[in-house]
Amino acid sequence: MKRKRNGEDSAEACPSPRRRVKEGPFQESKSVRERARPYLLAVGKMHVDVLETMWSVGRNRRVEPGHVQELKDTFMRGGLERSAPENRIAVLCSAEEVRRIRQRIGQGGDGDGDGDGDPSDGEASFLHWAGVNNSKAEVMAGQHRLCALREYVKATGAPESDAWWTCELYDKDRLPAELNIKLRINRRDPSLPDNHGQIWTQLVSIASDAAEPTTRNQATVDHKLVEALRLGSEKSFPTRRLVTLWNHKRWRTLTTRWCQTRLGLETFNISTFEWMASLRIDDYWFATLEAALETLQALPLDETQDLGQDDWNRLAAALQGSSSTGDGAADVKRRTQEAVEAVFYTGDGSNRPHRRAAGLLETLDDAAYRRVCRATWTLPDLAFVDLKRFLRSKRPEMETAVRVLHHVIGWIHHESAVELENVNPKSKSKPPLVHHLQTALDSLYSSRGVTDGCPGDAAVQLQRRVLDLARRSADAFQAPEVQVLLRDSITSVDDAAYSKRFDHAVWAQLLRIVRRITDPSDDTRVLRPCWETANASDAGVYRAQVSTLVTAFCAKVLRLGGQPVGKNDAALLALQRSVEKVLAVS
Repeated sequence: MKRKRNGEDSAEACPSPRRRVKEGPFQESKSVRERARPYLLAVGKMHVDVLETMWSVGRNRRVEPGHVQELKDTFMRGGLERSAPENRIAVLCSAEEVRRIRQRIGQGGDGDGDGDGDPSDGEASFLHWAGVNNSKAEVMAGQHRLCALREYVKATGAPESDAWWTCELYDKDRLPAELNIKLRINRRDPSLPDNHGQIWTQLVSIASDAAEPTTRNQATVDHKLVEALRLGSEKSFPTRRLVTLWNHKRWRTLTTRWCQTRLGLETFNISTFEWMASLRIDDYWFATLEAALETLQALPLDETQDLGQDDWNRLAAALQGSSSTGDGAADVKRRTQEAVEAVFYTGDGSNRPHRRAAGLLETLDDAAYRRVCRATWTLPDLAFVDLKRFLRSKRPEMETAVRVLHHVIGWIHHESAVELENVNPKSKSKPPLVHHLQTALDSLYSSRGVTDGCPGDAAVQLQRRVLDLARRSADAFQAPEVQVLLRDSITSVDDAAYSKRFDHAVWAQLLRIVRRITDPSDDTRVLRPCWETANASDAGVYRAQVSTLVTAFCAKVLRLGGQPVGKNDAALLALQRSVEKVLAVS
């Protein structure tokens, strides 16, 4: 029987061999404030009116009214504690500005932070800053506290002169770029942490300041960028995905554009975007994201401040399917205007002016709000895409849709399918699927004697139609009997058994969509002519509800033209096939 071990046993016990293995050197590091101490010019009281919250590096977060209210309530309950060292606000200014204010208050000193005394030891009064300096000091972190301070002063009836906070003034000309960013990053306030969009913009700021990036190993640069954001100690943070997404140049460019907008800052998620990039259907995703960006740019508002995630979701839900069924252009305009104004304003049934919809575009004044409303129904190309659904795409559905696209590439060109299957899954430079699709289409056109190759946008268009169908028909493609077919090799399309899948309605519809792109309108060329879709069924639903109606419609059209129609009439079958091709892509 094993005896129990006491504290002395554990102290004297010999560690196991596994515990002797070194996992890394013993390290002790300094905090950001300690590392920035050599660049600290002074500590002093500064009035909020001389503090600028607009950043010169990156972009500051948007002020959250709810957080301001929480801080104000905290002040009301327990006071400000604005002189406590842990509550100081870090600001940037020049050494010359500090020298001038010190000279004004009679302290002297050269203000370069290199004197014998420690600038953090004393607390000066810089409340007359505006009298000697024409520029404001830049707040690196703490804008919510300053807003709450203003509200606290109003609520207590205190004089405006009491609206000051103790600040640490750092030398903007000497503070290293890395520390400049780190002092701005909000890691200490769990109630308002930096979101992924803000972290991305900080990463962009650090990268833009990296010295001689072309001479450095990419992995080293990545490590420094991530380390500079102090993410290494946060277990839940997707650091690896951040680095992977950053190294994808196309996604880096688009993500940076996306995060330059308030909508992008609020919707960007590192794991989601990295997963989207891993599917290699960039053009498919980009079409939606770029449509949203173009809409933001077209609207008469500040895209960096005025339109957020909640605003966009409300507009998209209300306007995405709204269109007029009127005959004339004037009627279209009138109906669209009514639909838009119903979103922007609420009426009470009277002729009095309508009230603004509560909670929509709250940063805009009434005049700007009216301009955005008018632009929404007058500008023809605005696209309020459903970002809520788009950014929450179900992974199994999208991965199934991508696998469907793999099969389509195999249908069009066998060698392209072989090349696709041979791509190393661990490769960091895998080509997008549209590249394989374009190669397949070019080879198909070449085999048909078309020397100019496939039209330039055909591959992107076909990719979109295939993926859209697969997503709309997700339940059908995820049925067990269809999933088995999806797992078949995409290089086995020439096997006799492969064509049996077109007995399923969803596979038959997919083939018709593909043929709509690959085949000429006169049906002189047909992709895989041996594959038939006439027997496709989905428990009888597809044939009963679609093909029967099409057959009856086509027969009636021919009879109206005075042409007799037989059961297997060639003209009837040709017309039916043409109509079904149109329906397949509608």
